[in-house]
Amino acid sequence: MRIQLMFIVLATVWAPALAAGQEFAGRDKLRAHSQEFRREVITVVPGVHVAVGFDLGNAILIEGADGLIIVDTLASVAAARAVKPEFDRISTKPLKAIIYTHHHIDHVGGASAFADGQSPEIYAHRSLLPEHRAPNVGRGGRDGGNQFGSALPEALKINDGIGPRLVPGAGAGAPFVRPTALFAGDRTSIEVAGVRMELVLAPGETDDQIYVWLPEKKVLLPGDNFYRAFPNLYAIRGVPMRRVDLWVDSLTRMIGENAEHLVPSHTRPLSGAAVVRDALTAYRDGVKSVLEQTVAGMREGLRPDELVERVKLPAELASTPYLQEFYGTVAWSVRAIYSYHLGWFDGNATNLFPLSTSQRAAKVLELAGGEATVLSRAREALGKGEFQWAAELADYVLAGQPLHADARQLKGRALTELGERQGNAGARNYYLSAAQRLLSPPPQREERRQ
Repeated sequence: MRIQLMFIVLATVWAPALAAGQEFAGRDKLRAHSQEFRREVITVVPGVHVAVGFDLGNAILIEGADGLIIVDTLASVAAARAVKPEFDRISTKPLKAIIYTHHHIDHVGGASAFADGQSPEIYAHRSLLPEHRAPNVGRGGRDGGNQFGSALPEALKINDGIGPRLVPGAGAGAPFVRPTALFAGDRTSIEVAGVRMELVLAPGETDDQIYVWLPEKKVLLPGDNFYRAFPNLYAIRGVPMRRVDLWVDSLTRMIGENAEHLVPSHTRPLSGAAVVRDALTAYRDGVKSVLEQTVAGMREGLRPDELVERVKLPAELASTPYLQEFYGTVAWSVRAIYSYHLGWFDGNATNLFPLSTSQRAAKVLELAGGEATVLSRAREALGKGEFQWAAELADYVLAGQPLHADARQLKGRALTELGERQGNAGARNYYLSAAQRLLSPPPQREERRQ
């Protein structure tokens, strides 16, 4: 608690950063986006209800003639137990089925609480099972920060871009409830409690992603292939590359269903045939534009940094409420697309066997006149609001001395300022959680660069 309090104080009273007239438009926009996650159970059409704001994701209740279906079960038993009484007020019919749209914890973690001693059929695509996923899914990790800001004090959290907050440790201790009814093709038709549904494989955020189509109600449940934010075509928490071309194809398939209601597994539902069509079309066209611009630039020989400067959403798409960069960003997507198609090498021969980080840092420090000069310049950069440059200068010192107190403080302050100006939830959370570690008493061992 003492460490968190110190971090809050440093984050809020660092004088140069809070100079009069400094704008925090990104942060304010992200705060306004929190209205999307007002806690509420919304009736979309008779028989279809969605619980929004109880957890990072949504749980969707479908009423049938003699039973209930739940699509996606939140991240944890605790979250599911908070929603279950709300659903019980709507109907206490027996639970006949659970449908997983994909394997992420915020969609499968609360299944046992919803089942609550019952034995519903559990539907999913065959590729959702751990033994059928790609070998690299769920492997590895990333040190230095956290996309969801799990260790941040509540005073610094706003939201996670697609939900109010992923609770730290969500899903821990709850056994994975395995599907009992799997399909292996591209599409299957099922009927549960008198409700006809189409389950359609739609790779995008994950390879096992499906959407659920209720043809009689004209309701489409897109899973995580659509939410009210620019999609995470690449996640900074560290995940395998996502197939952007397949995501575009899946969105095109969803547009073709001609839905009148759209009920995502994150953010609030949309209604009206024209509203749904326009939203899905803008989403598809935005993702497609980033993909096509990036590939075209690659063919010209542009490198990742150059592509990031060039590739932008067209103005009419950049202004749509469905493509605001609260979750994913165009820049991260560009780098991911480049890496997927061309790998890590950017074509510059100098980068085939570059100097190590510590070697380069030592030479830059020498060139600049030494450690003291570089730290002095970092302080000047902070005072002038050049926070990225201040962080990069501090990195030259930290490369050889990870526990250097002054450099840690300078970088921590710089990252705090960068985070407080961010409208992207993942970037904000990552900046601030990395800053928290730097501004805390250092460990007794060298740690990885923040």
